[in-house]
Amino acid sequence: MNDRVDVVERRSNCGAVANVSDHQLYVGMQVVGALASRMNLWIEVVERPHRMAGRKQPVGDVGTDEAGPTRYQYPHAPVKLPAQMDLDSAPGVRRRRILVCTPFPPRLDARHGGKATAQLLLRLAERNDVALLTLRRANGDGVDPAIGARTDHLEQIAVSAPRLPPRLQWAVGLLRGVPPWALDCRSTDFERALERLLDEWRPDVVEIHFQAMAEYVGPAARRRVPRILVDYDPPSAWALEMLRTTKGPLRMVRRAEVAAWRHNERTTRPRFDAIVVFAERDLDDVALTSGAASLVRIPLAVDVPPSALDPLGADPPTVLFVGGFAHPPNVDAAIWLANVIFPRVLDRVPEARLEIVGHEPGEEIRRLANGSVAVRGSVPDVTPYIDRAAVVVAPIRLGGSMRMKVLEALAAGKALVATPRAAEGVDATAGTHFLLAEDEDDFVDAVAEVLLDRERRRRLGESARAWAEANLGWDRGVEAFEQLYDRLTHA
Repeated sequence: MNDRVDVVERRSNCGAVANVSDHQLYVGMQVVGALASRMNLWIEVVERPHRMAGRKQPVGDVGTDEAGPTRYQYPHAPVKLPAQMDLDSAPGVRRRRILVCTPFPPRLDARHGGKATAQLLLRLAERNDVALLTLRRANGDGVDPAIGARTDHLEQIAVSAPRLPPRLQWAVGLLRGVPPWALDCRSTDFERALERLLDEWRPDVVEIHFQAMAEYVGPAARRRVPRILVDYDPPSAWALEMLRTTKGPLRMVRRAEVAAWRHNERTTRPRFDAIVVFAERDLDDVALTSGAASLVRIPLAVDVPPSALDPLGADPPTVLFVGGFAHPPNVDAAIWLANVIFPRVLDRVPEARLEIVGHEPGEEIRRLANGSVAVRGSVPDVTPYIDRAAVVVAPIRLGGSMRMKVLEALAAGKALVATPRAAEGVDATAGTHFLLAEDEDDFVDAVAEVLLDRERRRRLGESARAWAEANLGWDRGVEAFEQLYDRLTHA
């Protein structure tokens, strides 16, 4: 029987912050802004040579970069270690024991990075013993029942609401050099549960998902348990891009956030044995602060549904953008789409509509709604919205990693228009399986073309689906993670 522990009355230490007056906060933020400005100079001037040095040697299947740590590209050729063959196939042989830590309960119906985590865990649990330790927000959904049924041990640590308003708490956190999301994830109860599981459940590997959770590396490091960080989108990289596009007083806050994430990364990443990223561009960003940790690229995957959705969609022709709006690059994309791109599309296709669907839309997203633009927020199932859309768009300009929304659109057999940043790491062919838009004009032209040409829309959807059936799915990704587990535990 699986062990399940749902902790519903635990309190994190997120809210344990002294009262701060508005004047103290203002003065403190001025100091942080000045210090972060100096840090930004370090980022701009000192790190650029490191980025160039990191490109001296192309990243192959397995190789060592003169300027940084060992880098791996998975999956390798299909060669299994003898130990892995025994673990996968021989009856009665002890299976790998993987302890996974996440900042939110993985769900198969999630509209953010948790969906990729959920699909991966479900597949890993087929051939490995998996324990899941996760934070759970007040009134938030718990772990998906399908995952709970597969895990060997499940523990959800409830996080109470902070005592300060969120924005004020984040500002205070920045004064202390702690990024907002990392502050939200701090919990003494979670750390105690992690230490208990390390001593009692005794995992072979601890796998921590998202940089915001990286501070929990300490207990496993002290016990010399192999440690993996899965970094979905290196935060200091997109925080720096947000800074470069921000004007006015908010730049002070952006500088502080960049400095906080850099500090968080420098103090946690070197304590891991391996760091997994999904896109090649993220390797250089992570190498700046990874120390001796091995850098591993494992392409993101997605479950391909048994049948394609309608490649044409319904009338009126609808443009769909899906994203989790707790992630700043998605906020930037939605605002650019609604305020700049879509009005120009309407000039050519007056009957067009735009739907923005995603988790936790803030006021800046909700105010985008108007007569031809609908903001749906969190929905139980995004499938009906994808099915009736004429085209799915991914106007991502910031951040790294691979985008689940892009892979899901291809797997559903829908026409897709994406920026190069959104299509990062996707081996589908632009022009055949999706349309690539380099800039604003390209994006407007591509969306209008697909809306006006039904046959073009159908061909793109059918080609996308055929490519997804041949190339997506978690088989290779799961094998890559298992290769990594075996390499670390047999080192």
